[in-house]
This record gives sequence, structure tokens and C-alpha cells, in this order.
Amino acid sequence: MQFIVNFHGVGNTRRTLDEGEARYWIEESHFSEMLDVVQSKDMPIAITFDDGNESDWTIAAPQLLERGLSAKFFVLAGKLDQTGYLTRAQVAQLDREPIFTVGSHGSDHLVWPDLDDPELEQEISSSRRVIGDICGREVYETGLPFGRYDRKTLISLKKHGYRRIYSSDGGPRLFEAAPIPRFSITRETSTEELERLIGKFSRFPSRLKNEIRATLKAFR
Repeated sequence: MQFIVNFHGVGNTRRTLDEGEARYWIEESHFSEMLDVVQSKDMPIAITFDDGNESDWTIAAPQLLERGLSAKFFVLAGKLDQTGYLTRAQVAQLDREPIFTVGSHGSDHLVWPDLDDPELEQEISSSRRVIGDICGREVYETGLPFGRYDRKTLISLKKHGYRRIYSSDGGPRLFEAAPIPRFSITRETSTEELERLIGKFSRFPSRLKNEIRATLKAFR
């Protein structure tokens, strides 16, 4: 499995941030530095974005296109067209780019393991339907809100047709199994730390540790 770098917001935002969200918003210069690290490696490193913030369109996508870097955008279907978030038209345009893919991040940014069965079903199925209608295709990928999951969540996602499920469990695990771990960039993430983590998770012991961790969480 490859190392996956996950972003949330870049630059300034026109909306009020949720509690604890600010640390996941980084300056545009910081974003550029992270992309420099990604491009400097001789191994493939994937890029994803969570939440569907407006900055995906205004800042991130132009830089990625200029550099020729592919990315996946996991958007909140219930937030589209709201201040500070992507519009439906922007989502459709992102998905039309050959090197971009749009997936689901749910509808209202809820913690899925905390939901009862009807609420979870609604979050998972409605977001997939909305995004699929916008993009004109089936949606098979999702980024777990807050990186949180349990056995019930994974079973429900698979039942509703999701084939690739992404968590926030850090670096790669040993096998290509759900959920797929990602490392989320924060304001505190330096280029040196990212370099260190990429090197760390290229080694067997770190991948094995993450494999065990993810497997145990998936059976809770």
C-alpha cells in the first residue's frame, strides 16, 4: 500500500469553523511545501481531501493541476452550495478532470459509529446518491468522517456499494484492506515530520503495527 497524505482546508475560509477544526486548516505556503515533499519522493504518494471545502477548488485544484498531481476529494453532500464549501457545479467540474476523483464524506459530518442504524443508513446512502447524481456515475469511495469506524460502519458501507474506504489511521498497513489509512496534515506538520513518516512507513514493522491496529478497530 502507498502512503496517503490527507488535507482539509487551505488558506482562509468564509465560514465559521467547527470546534477542533482549525488545526486542520493550513496556509497556502504550507500546502505548497507539503506538495514539494510528495513530488520529491521516488515512490508513489497519494493525495486526498476531506470535507469539500471551497479551498479545494480555489487553491488546491489549481496547484495540483499545475504540478500534474492526482487527488481524491471526499465531500460532504449536505454542505454543498453553502458558504465556504464547494458548489455542486464545482464538484462536477472536479470530477470531470482526468486526474481527480470525487467521493463521499457523508452528508452532515457526523461520527458514524455513534449513529443508530437508521441514521447511519441515511448518512451513507443519501450522500452516495447526491454525489452520484452530480457526477453522473456511481460513487464507490468514501473518506470516513473524523477517521472513525467500527465493524457496523464498515459492514454498512460495503452493503451500500462502497469498495474503497479511507480512514485517518496514519501510514500504510500491510494489505490492501478496508479501511485504507491516511495521514492527515495539520498546522503542526513540518516538512521534516512528513519526510520522517514517509520513511518510517516504508518499513515492515510500522506497516505491521498499523495492520494490527486497523484490524482490531474493524472488529469492535
